[in-house]
Amino acid sequence: MGVKALILAAALALVSAAATAGAAPPKVVAVLPAPTTFIGRVDAALAASRIEEAGALIAGADASEPATRVALAKAEYALASNSLDDAAAGFTALLGEPAEAARAQQGLGLARLRQGKLAAAIAALDAAVAADPTLTRAWIARGVAADRVKDWPRADVAYAKAVELQPDSAIALTNRGYSRLLRGRAAEAVADLQKAVAIDPKLEPARTDLEIARAMTGDYKGAFAGSTKATLAHDLNTIGFAAMARGEYEVAEAYFTRAMQLNPAFDHTAWDNLVYLKQLVHASPGASVSAAR
Repeated sequence: MGVKALILAAALALVSAAATAGAAPPKVVAVLPAPTTFIGRVDAALAASRIEEAGALIAGADASEPATRVALAKAEYALASNSLDDAAAGFTALLGEPAEAARAQQGLGLARLRQGKLAAAIAALDAAVAADPTLTRAWIARGVAADRVKDWPRADVAYAKAVELQPDSAIALTNRGYSRLLRGRAAEAVADLQKAVAIDPKLEPARTDLEIARAMTGDYKGAFAGSTKATLAHDLNTIGFAAMARGEYEVAEAYFTRAMQLNPAFDHTAWDNLVYLKQLVHASPGASVSAAR
C-alpha cells in the first residue's frame, strides 16, 4: 500500500463508517402509513431510536401475539441496545423457526459483525439474503463485511441490492460511498454521499465522508460547503488529512494550523496531524512545508 493509500485509510479511520450495518435507518421524506403489526411497530420505534417505546411495546405485547414474534422483537431490542451477546443468543434461538429464520439470520449477522466475528457474520448474512433477498439491512451489512476483507466485487453487489431495495436509505448510500472512498473512487463516492446528506442532513458519517470525498477530488471549497463555526476546526482537520493524502502538504499544513488557531484549548488532533505531516515530509524527498523546517 502506498503512502497516499495509507494516509487515506488513516483519515477514514477517524470517521464512523455509518455503519452502518446496525445503525438506525434515516428519516424518510415520504409520509408512510403507521405500521399496524406488533413487529412493525417495534421495528419503527427502533429505527427511530425510540428504544424505550420499543421496550414498552414488547412488555405490553398481547397474549395472542406468537411467542416467536415476541422473541424476535426482544432480540431486535437487545441489538438496538447494543447488548450483543443477548441479541446473538435471541436470534440463534429462532434459527429453527421458519417464520422468523431469515430475520434471525440477519440479526445474528449484524450482532456478529459488531462483535468483530467476521466469518460468523458473513455466514449468517449470506443465509439471511438467500432466505429473503428483500432484507435491506442484511445487504448493507454484507457490504460492510465485504469491505473489511477488501472483497470489492461482493461489496458492489451487496450495496447495489440495498440501494435497489431502498433508494432513499441514507445508510446504504453512505456505506457505498465509504466503500468507494476506500478504493480511491472519490468522484463516485461524492455522488452517493451527496444523496445521503440530502436524505438525512443529520447523518454525521455521511457529512464527514462527503467532506473527505470532495477534498480527495481536489474540491476543497466544496468540502467546506457544509461547515459551520461549531464544526470548522473538526472540518479543517478532516479535510487537511485528505489534502495530505493527495500530497498537497502546504495545503494540509495551512488547514491543521488554522484548526489549532480556532480551538480555544490546545487542539491535540491538529498537533498530531502536523507531527505526522512533518514525518511525511522528511520521508518525501523534494517535499516542503514550513512545519517540517
